[in-house]
Amino acid sequence: MKPLFSFLLLFVFVSCQSISQTKGQERSGSVNEPPEFIEGLYINTKTIRDKKRWTLLFQVMKDAGMNTAVVDMQPHPPTPEQVAEAKTLGIYMVARVVNFEGGLTEKTPNTSLMASIQKSIRKACELGFPEIQLDYIRYADGGTNFSMSYEKRYESILGIIKDHKEKTKSSCPSGTKWTADVFGRVPFIENDVIGQKVEPFSEELDGLYPMLYPSHFYGLTKRVADPYGTIKDGLDLTVKRAKQGTKAIAWVQGFNMMVGPSKLTYTDYIKVQMQGARDSQGHGFIVWNAGNEYLETMNAYEKYKKEPTPNQNNQTKNE
Repeated sequence: MKPLFSFLLLFVFVSCQSISQTKGQERSGSVNEPPEFIEGLYINTKTIRDKKRWTLLFQVMKDAGMNTAVVDMQPHPPTPEQVAEAKTLGIYMVARVVNFEGGLTEKTPNTSLMASIQKSIRKACELGFPEIQLDYIRYADGGTNFSMSYEKRYESILGIIKDHKEKTKSSCPSGTKWTADVFGRVPFIENDVIGQKVEPFSEELDGLYPMLYPSHFYGLTKRVADPYGTIKDGLDLTVKRAKQGTKAIAWVQGFNMMVGPSKLTYTDYIKVQMQGARDSQGHGFIVWNAGNEYLETMNAYEKYKKEPTPNQNNQTKNE
């Protein structure tokens, strides 16, 4: 199915539905403040560059009741007009800034790379993004050619975050929210060679986005087969371990990978992840689909809104 046709179908589908009030629709008074409970989508460069696609997708999000978009800043940021359009629709805008694609392979990043990252952060702030989300803010998951203790790795990554804040403060208001994506396994384990850990990250950041895609818990059969429980448990652990007040928002899986073990349809697989986030102590979810093909996601979202309480005895296999 061609992408534009898919979006047209998506628009018609959502517009014809009654929009029921949900936890996720409780908005703060300003699009510069995060919603009480985040429900949104990832927006890629392809969508940014296609103005009609951008307008349609954001209208679909608004009509469905979603409240947040995580938007790529590299290599082609949105225009001021696109950001204004989204804000006019009441969408909270988060700037996704990639740091070290694949993870940092040296002890410290080179100065030109740091300057490039900080240029993107400044651009996001100048465009009016109230939140900077740092992605790939970590060491590579294996393959590094140096020895470094866990604590030194945490200190090093935190130092990079602090440097970003310091070097961009002329462009980023004092009220800017700083958040980061973390591996989905990070809330579940004590230490990690990638240099991410809930406790120190929460001391320096306003929020954490664990990438809790069930398909990525390789070898952990129960996690792969239980999308509801994996999201709920991951967010609960993030909140439990983080500094009080730190937001915990799940990246949920909006792509068709290893869905079979759950014995759910693709649509219901996405839906129960949303339910897991809602039933947790966390603060929301963002759906990741690299190609921004969200027809199944919006079908799942509509079902999710109509089912306020899932049958936890059937959905959760980890408890």
